[in-house]
Amino acid sequence: MSYDRNFNNTLAIWTAFGGRGGIVLPIPTLNWTKKTYSSFGYTQYNSEKQINVYDNGNAQIAVYHAKTPYMSYYNKTTGQWTVVDVPWWGYGEPEILYSGEGVFIAKITGFANIIASFDGITWHNGGYCENAQNAMTTGAYDMARGSGVVSWWYYKSPLYYSFDSLTERTAWTLVGSDGSSVPFLKYLTTHKGNFVGIVGGDKSIAVASSATPGSWTTTIPEDLNETSYMFIRSVNDKLFVMKYRYVNGIYDVKLCVMNDSATEITETNLSHVGDLANNNIANPQNIIWMADWGKFAIFKESMLYVSVDGLTWEGVEQPGFTTSTYDTFGGAIYIPGDGFYVKASGYLYYAQY
Repeated sequence: MSYDRNFNNTLAIWTAFGGRGGIVLPIPTLNWTKKTYSSFGYTQYNSEKQINVYDNGNAQIAVYHAKTPYMSYYNKTTGQWTVVDVPWWGYGEPEILYSGEGVFIAKITGFANIIASFDGITWHNGGYCENAQNAMTTGAYDMARGSGVVSWWYYKSPLYYSFDSLTERTAWTLVGSDGSSVPFLKYLTTHKGNFVGIVGGDKSIAVASSATPGSWTTTIPEDLNETSYMFIRSVNDKLFVMKYRYVNGIYDVKLCVMNDSATEITETNLSHVGDLANNNIANPQNIIWMADWGKFAIFKESMLYVSVDGLTWEGVEQPGFTTSTYDTFGGAIYIPGDGFYVKASGYLYYAQY
C-alpha cells in the first residue's frame, strides 16, 4: 500500500497494528521551509517584514505588522491563505492581544479600541477604554461567560473589563484607578473560568474569576530567589508558564506547568541555561495541542518535542529548523490538512504535515 500522509494519525497507526497494546506515535522529522508576508497575500509596506500567526481554535490568521487595511486568513475550503479587507488596520498596525476560545482580541497600535473577530474575516469594534494612557499590553476573553479584560501600561489605569458583546462599541469598565487595588498585568490567559496573569515586573502571578474580573488575588507572590515569569498560556486545559532566574550573569530557564488555581508550579524536564533570547528555551508561545496525536507539541531550536501530560517531553531533531542569534521563535500553530507554522523574525517556518 502506498503511503498517504493523511493515514498518519493516531487511530490509523493503532488500527494498522491490530489495535493491540498502547498507541505508539513516532515524532515526525519535518521538511522546513521559510514563508514571508508575500506568502500570505500581503504587499510590503515600507520596510516592515514581521508576520505572526494565530489560531483561536476555529480560525487561523497571519497578521502582517503594518498599517495596511487587510487581514489574511486560512480558507479551509480552498486550502489557501486569503487576504480580506479590514479597514480597521488602515489606522495603524494590528496586534493580537488574545487568541483562543473561538475569538481573536486585537488592538490598533496607538488607539484605545478593542477589535474582535471570531473567524478572522469579519472584525468588529468591540469597545473602547475611555481615558486610557500609554499602551494596551495584553488581554484575555472567556467565551463561556462573555467576559473580557485588557491591561494597560500605566499604573493608575491598569485594567478594563467588559461583559458586553464583542460586536458593539461600548465603553469597557475601568478598575484599579487608585493604582494599587488591581495589578498591572504583563501577560494574560484564560483558564477554566479564570483570568490568569503575570504581574508587571514579572515577579508574581495573579488570578481573577472571569465572573468578577475586577477583583484580583495574588496566587504566586514574589520570592527571595528572584524568580521571574513570562509567556503564561492555557493550552488544552493545561496551564503553562516560563520560569527563570538570573544567576551569576546567566539565565536558568524552565518550562513549567501550573495547577488549575495557579497556586502551584511544577517544573518540566525542559530547561535551558544561557541567554534569555535563545531558541533553546522552551517558550510556551510555541506549544500547541495535537488532537490527532493526543499530545502536546513544542518547538525549540532544531527540535520538536511532544508530551502526553505537559510535564515529561521527548523530542526529535528537526534539521534546518534554526535561526540566527536573537531571532527567536514566538508563536506556533498547526492547521490540519496543511501543516505547522512557527514565527521567527521577518518570516515564518513552515512544514507540511
